[in-house]
Amino acid sequence: MNLKKTFVLGIKVHDLTKSEVVERINELARDKSKSNMIVTLGTEMIMAAKNDSSLKELINGAELVCADGIGVVWASGLRGEKIRERAAGIEVLEETVKSSVTSGRKIFFLGASPGIAEKAAERLRLKYPGCNICGTYHGYFKDDSEPFEHIRKASPDILFIALGFPKQEKWYLKYGSELGVPVGVGVGGSFDVLSGKLDRAPEWMRKMGLEWFYRLLREPSRWKRMLSLPLFVLEVIFSGNKK
Repeated sequence: MNLKKTFVLGIKVHDLTKSEVVERINELARDKSKSNMIVTLGTEMIMAAKNDSSLKELINGAELVCADGIGVVWASGLRGEKIRERAAGIEVLEETVKSSVTSGRKIFFLGASPGIAEKAAERLRLKYPGCNICGTYHGYFKDDSEPFEHIRKASPDILFIALGFPKQEKWYLKYGSELGVPVGVGVGGSFDVLSGKLDRAPEWMRKMGLEWFYRLLREPSRWKRMLSLPLFVLEVIFSGNKK
């Protein structure tokens, strides 16, 4: 697969459609001798990494970086290298689960509050009968090694991690090889939505790039985090979006 990439404020992002991301994840999952981190990139993450060399190195060193946010797609277009499609982490997760019905890839959910990952898995099993979600574990562990036994016993090919950026990526980078899980994908708050704990924005708002506004309306406490969005727009415009 051709992994064409561009850079947004110095942060790498690949030009892959959602289906291509899922295809690549399934390809990488075949080889348990390697560990491959997949980053679902949003504007908040770019702004954090722009001023933190360790986070920038973490993202740019990932095997695959897909455009989770519509702002990332917009910014790539200013360079004449527009990413063809947004590949939101929650959608990549669901499509990967769906593909496991035929691919047989074993999938594990790690993260969120107790019971949430399990509920998300239950709902997806009902939606996609025969999907291969082999286990779940919550993200409220006190010791990093606490989930190890559960993950090793399940022996997944793909680990979806909902611990928040950058904790989820750092956790996988540190332990992915040790656990023998070939693919780790950070998916933030996806389990909360898939479990039914939180609603996702209506499709028409997602298509218009207003999902961030919907989340702000539902979770007003996020307003400080949302300040990164106008700052991101200004940074992109005034920097010329150079590499």
